[in-house]
Amino acid sequence: MSNLNNTVAVITGGASGIGKSLSIALAEAGASVAIADVNLSEASQLATSLGHRARAYQCDVTERTQVENLAQKVIRDFGKINHVYANAGVAIAGSILSTAPAEFDWLLDVNVRGVFSTIQVFVPLLIKAAEENETAHFVITGSENSLGVPKTGPCSAYTMTKHASLALADTLRRDLADTGVKVSIFCPGVVDTKLYDARRTRQERYGGESAMPQEYAERASAATAQGQNPSITAALCLTGVLNGEFLIITDPKIRDFSNKRSAEVINALNSVDTRLANWVNK
Repeated sequence: MSNLNNTVAVITGGASGIGKSLSIALAEAGASVAIADVNLSEASQLATSLGHRARAYQCDVTERTQVENLAQKVIRDFGKINHVYANAGVAIAGSILSTAPAEFDWLLDVNVRGVFSTIQVFVPLLIKAAEENETAHFVITGSENSLGVPKTGPCSAYTMTKHASLALADTLRRDLADTGVKVSIFCPGVVDTKLYDARRTRQERYGGESAMPQEYAERASAATAQGQNPSITAALCLTGVLNGEFLIITDPKIRDFSNKRSAEVINALNSVDTRLANWVNK
């Protein structure tokens, strides 16, 4: 990963979970790292541990002005931006019918609108970097939920937002095809993080911070503890980024349910071929 030397990476949601592991991996690979997080204290602690090439920034991606301010500060402090990881994300469990409207808004604003704002603010800076023959790469953190409906759950509203992240990445790839800016989406499976406890940093307008019931916290913690180590997830992600891959999958278990989606698409296409042929021949 030595070709990350002299590059600058921005990671939203970079102070915990997968984002924290990405921040560490990028710094170890030689990049300067801008760690952006809604929790400035955690971001500052991590930046301090990583040394002089890392800086911490407070950023709530649901606030467009904060994303804009983040970009300005990173350019001020580092002079350029080469990699952007739109990683900030939240999750809740439950079916569509059981999801409260305020929590649906929260998931949509962080996981979809937050990525949209990050794209619109940072991609022009990446285009400029590409024009100057610098590395320029935009990476969206998707999920196994981007590729189908996992057997675990339900976490239906979250799954919807991660399907949307794949659409954002794929259309962004098309939109930037002639700019020199590369686009990737990486889709981890279950990872040993505290994503299940995302309500601990929930903004007031979405219901405020909330501790989850002890029984649920214990079950969720036990389930995620069986997941992939986030440092492995981050390393696999960076390997895919450096290889220029668009779709980066970090857990082979995703095959178990993504194959079902692929088969359904193929079967539906075969069905329409047959139906149209029959219709033409009538």
